[in-house]
Amino acid sequence: MTVKRCINNSIRRSLALLLVGIWVTACTPQIVGIPESTEDLLSGQLLFGETIDVSDIRSDEILALNDEMRDYVASKVQGDPTARSRLRKLIRGMLDDGFLTLDYDPNLTYTAIETFESREGNCLSFSILFAALAREADLELTFQMVDIPPSFRADGEMIILNNHINVLVKGVRRDVNHVGKYVVDFNTAEYNGNYDTRRVTDNYAIALYFSNVAVESMQAADSRNAFRFLKKGIQTDPGIAGLWVNLGALYARNKQYEMAERAYRQALAIQPSNKSALTNLASALVHLGREDEARYYSNKVAYYRERNPYYHHYRAQTAYQDDELEDAMIHLADAIKLKPDEHQFYFLRGLVHEKMQEYDLAARDYGLARDTAEKSQLVSGYARKLQALESRLR
Repeated sequence: MTVKRCINNSIRRSLALLLVGIWVTACTPQIVGIPESTEDLLSGQLLFGETIDVSDIRSDEILALNDEMRDYVASKVQGDPTARSRLRKLIRGMLDDGFLTLDYDPNLTYTAIETFESREGNCLSFSILFAALAREADLELTFQMVDIPPSFRADGEMIILNNHINVLVKGVRRDVNHVGKYVVDFNTAEYNGNYDTRRVTDNYAIALYFSNVAVESMQAADSRNAFRFLKKGIQTDPGIAGLWVNLGALYARNKQYEMAERAYRQALAIQPSNKSALTNLASALVHLGREDEARYYSNKVAYYRERNPYYHHYRAQTAYQDDELEDAMIHLADAIKLKPDEHQFYFLRGLVHEKMQEYDLAARDYGLARDTAEKSQLVSGYARKLQALESRLR
């Protein structure tokens, strides 16, 4: 778990179950519009022969507390007048009691009560737990999404789109003149970049909870339960493209490709550059025999991929590991041009220079990595790397 202060506004669960994409060039066909209505997409009639009712799935249970949790918060912060002190005492208490060293499992999505009782879950589970406890401690907060770049296969194809969630605590007065914001994050080990963040509502986080549970049901081959939780998630926040992508993936798994196409188009109506929706739509169109349209969307994916700095970073990593150092430098130049504030790019370029025995240039890049890193532990690590190299240059 990491707590860090926000400077300005900048600083896993997979939301989208990606199918195989197709990376080819294309002409531009006539594109079919998005569905006029999503009612039949969300009825379940085609998959299950009946309309699926989700009225029994309760949203208010996700962030709810029980008496034990309320007593726990009171034992840590009761009577403390300042938000800064309450935040510090709550986090210290949770650390001392083992709540912030819980068993992390990306495939377990729990409510606040379930996470409190089981002491296991994923980043969303832990964020939900902390949000519930912190609000009981009268702290002002919001959920925050971290847009982690997708992973790529050896051939450069995107295979999974990751999103990470944490909690932003607001209104914490540092002194008479300054009110600060603090990020509370439960799984920084899996991402180290200066990634974009955006604040999201409680309904957004609750919809993600339902989406995650749906994906877990899909993985267990329980299509009915997966559909139920996806429908509930979409009802909670219909503006999340990833939920529509997952709905499309569920239809595609059941070979209902026309319905899958409509779900993917709904996702693209919300977020036109959504890579997983574009990739999955291309796959569905292939199954429907509409090759020209499939190539069009595959080409759009390739277009966005080439403008993704982390794709070029991935290519540079692969080239570095294969001792193709000149190629690595070319890809890193592309990555840095697209995102000059990403410390990972400078660090890898430093490694390439060091491997090429260009130690002065390596030292420069380690310094740039240190200067652009935002997490204190990364800054320290880069500083140590720079000091070690400088000692060799003396």
